[in-house]
Amino acid sequence: MLLGLIRSALYLVYRVADLSILVYCIATWFVRPGNRAYDYFVKLARIVEPMLLPVRKLLYRFNINLPIDLSPWITMILLGIVYRLIAAFLY
Repeated sequence: MLLGLIRSALYLVYRVADLSILVYCIATWFVRPGNRAYDYFVKLARIVEPMLLPVRKLLYRFNINLPIDLSPWITMILLGIVYRLIAAFLY
């Protein structure tokens, strides 16, 4: 019972983090200072940016300069891998 609760909580955290990154990426295209949603965007950025920062530093270290930011995509893939490893360990 406790193990099932832990698995459910882990899945919830994974999905919230994954969807937060997705919403943040879409919001960067549309939300600008002065919009009504800008305050919410700033709060979301404070949550998402620390997850993206290590991947951005890694891309910078390998001198990968692309016209599009791949760090959200790579972070989402890494979150999925970590979730699956932890979930496999719990089963």
